[in-house]
Amino acid sequence: MGALTASVGRYPVAGICITLIAIMTFWSGNQLRLGFESVWPTMVGAIVIAAIVTAFFRAICGDWARAGMACGITAVYFFYVPRLLALLPLPFPMAAALHLAAIAALVALYRTFPSDGTRLRDVAGRLNLLAALLVVVNAVPLAVQQFRLESARAPAQRSLSELDGKAMPDGPDVWHILFDRYAANDTFKAHYGFDNQPFIDALRQRGFVVPDRAYANYQRTSHSIASTMNGTLLDPMARKMSGGDQGDWVPIYRAARNGSAIRQFNAFGYKTIFAGSWWEPTRFSSAAQESVTIRAVPQLARLAIDQSAVGFWLGDLGLPYFDGRGDQCYRANEKFRRLGEIARDGSPKHVFAHFLVPHPPFVLNADGSCRDLETARRRTRSENYVDQVRFTNREVLKLVDRILAGSRPAVIVIHSDEGPWPTPYVGNEHGLGTDPVPVPWTKLSGSQLSEKMGILLAVRDPSGKAPATMPESPVQIYPAVLRDHFGSSRPLPASRYYMFKGDRALYEFEEVGDRLLAR
Repeated sequence: MGALTASVGRYPVAGICITLIAIMTFWSGNQLRLGFESVWPTMVGAIVIAAIVTAFFRAICGDWARAGMACGITAVYFFYVPRLLALLPLPFPMAAALHLAAIAALVALYRTFPSDGTRLRDVAGRLNLLAALLVVVNAVPLAVQQFRLESARAPAQRSLSELDGKAMPDGPDVWHILFDRYAANDTFKAHYGFDNQPFIDALRQRGFVVPDRAYANYQRTSHSIASTMNGTLLDPMARKMSGGDQGDWVPIYRAARNGSAIRQFNAFGYKTIFAGSWWEPTRFSSAAQESVTIRAVPQLARLAIDQSAVGFWLGDLGLPYFDGRGDQCYRANEKFRRLGEIARDGSPKHVFAHFLVPHPPFVLNADGSCRDLETARRRTRSENYVDQVRFTNREVLKLVDRILAGSRPAVIVIHSDEGPWPTPYVGNEHGLGTDPVPVPWTKLSGSQLSEKMGILLAVRDPSGKAPATMPESPVQIYPAVLRDHFGSSRPLPASRYYMFKGDRALYEFEEVGDRLLAR
């Protein structure tokens, strides 16, 4: 055993193994939301960083075995001590003191390692073997669960039908701009005391057709975008997932970010541009030729950072990539700016842009400046929400004018994926990524249902006249565009309106169209 441990101890892998264990732990708790395509960049990055830290310690202490153990101790502090101390509700000065005490204890532990090379490698080998064993213990059930999940996901992803059409020599650009939780016009009046009609009139003056009333096909962003980007309702996916995990979001997320619409425009020879958000389902697209990412960190990396020593020491300093609210404010402004630049591109293009405004957290003043947390908490929910709407309205009209001033004709679609949360269920709307409280979706009152499902829907034909085929709801957007401008003969899908029953019943749908249309 001594010869084995001494031999293994020559390799400085303890820090890498402990880092992998931590990352796998974060993934294990989020396996129903994170496919491997969202995970592997974080894993590779973590291994590279651990290797760099190991090399740094090698330069300091002059021995690879000692460097590996030093990196392992550093990884223990980095990932595990903050999560343990976070269980104690302490003010920052006291928590910082405990962190410093933990660092001192780990340094003292490091100083107890043998100075003799043979004994040192024996201790390092034992640590390496233990860390490797823990990697295997964590990896095996994770891999088994991943295999089980993917076996159900693959058929579900293939179940959605493909859009069709053909490249046309005079085909227009297609701009698809989606605002998250942008309310319907009557919702503004009834629930927020705000008259949004001037914005609707401004769109109509620019040639948009804006129905007085439109509804989302589903009550949550993920389902809504997946349905819209594939031009189909999600019933086939629900049937394929009947034997899978009903709380598995990944098939829906993949359908949202890599929808048939993007693949179709790729086939037309268009440049496809996916301008998403920090939120993992629209953070990137594997199907699009270009993803516009602005301070977007993979969800797994964000979890690891937030709950690590970096999150503890740097989380309140307002640094880019470590300040969720500040990044959200910057991202909204910067994305509008970048899209304005793309509007000057003379090549055929399909642009999909998902904005997390006026979606909470409320980080924007009406003029686009950043709203700090204290100010947001002092203002009412309606004031916060409406100011983000005012910002959105001004910027989208500027963007539309830039698109219309470009050298190519364009179909422009502006809509929301869902309405705002009904007041009793809003939860904490100040934190980044904070979900509302659980909602009894199928038991909402008529007014609450209308608030949640009512949306903005505006379409402009390149001619400036009414589209030949005006979609009734988001699921019809791409079938209508492809029919009018790209030779598609596919019938429009029915405009039907569903609510899934809960986070553990994502594929169990109840139709609510009769209740909506009755209002």
